[in-house]
Amino acid sequence: MTGFSHVQLCVSDVPTSAEWYAAVLGLESHLADPDIGYVALRHRPAGVVIVLTARAAVPSALESPDPAGESRSQSAGRGLDHLAFAVADGDILQEWADHLTRIGIDHPGVVSENGNPSLQLRDPDGIAIELVAPRTPSH
Repeated sequence: MTGFSHVQLCVSDVPTSAEWYAAVLGLESHLADPDIGYVALRHRPAGVVIVLTARAAVPSALESPDPAGESRSQSAGRGLDHLAFAVADGDILQEWADHLTRIGIDHPGVVSENGNPSLQLRDPDGIAIELVAPRTPSH
């Protein structure tokens, strides 16, 4: 492997989620196909790409039943706990918290997650998003 290409999320409303990811995380439109029902958003400085696909547009190959009798698209959401994005430091993380507050995104503020400063929120479909700063070295 040479790196991370993208993550694809199945969402209930692509335009609403695209607007949320643009406003909250600063992602910009990269590619889109309204006929298929997806939009790819990119954070240019980090090279992160998130593809948002309408749940109904999930390819039929993903709809085959799993042993529990659910389609893969129904059970796939259970396998994703959260998306975590790295930020440079605690000061930058606080800037993110301030930005989220300004644009009306609910969040608990910066908290400690396994010793790392963390900012946790949810997208319009309830997918957990986390921004994580490196642990502050103890002296």
